Amino acid sequence: MKLSEARNNKNIVQEDLAHMIDVSLRYYQRLESGKSIPTIKIALRICRILDVSPFEIDEWQDD
Repeated sequence: MKLSEARNNKNIVQEDLAHMIDVSLRYYQRLESGKSIPTIKIALRICRILDVSPFEIDEWQDD
């Protein structure tokens, strides 16, 4: 599942999720585009908010 899909399933916009996990909007956008990989702490925050497992997020998987 794409990170954007998980976020949209919860009806949360990028800016709000970035604020919830205490990162800049630009950094969150980089996470969602797969250009950056989050720390474990940030990944777990995202997963708790979106109610998904880290293993479900496509951008965080090895190719």
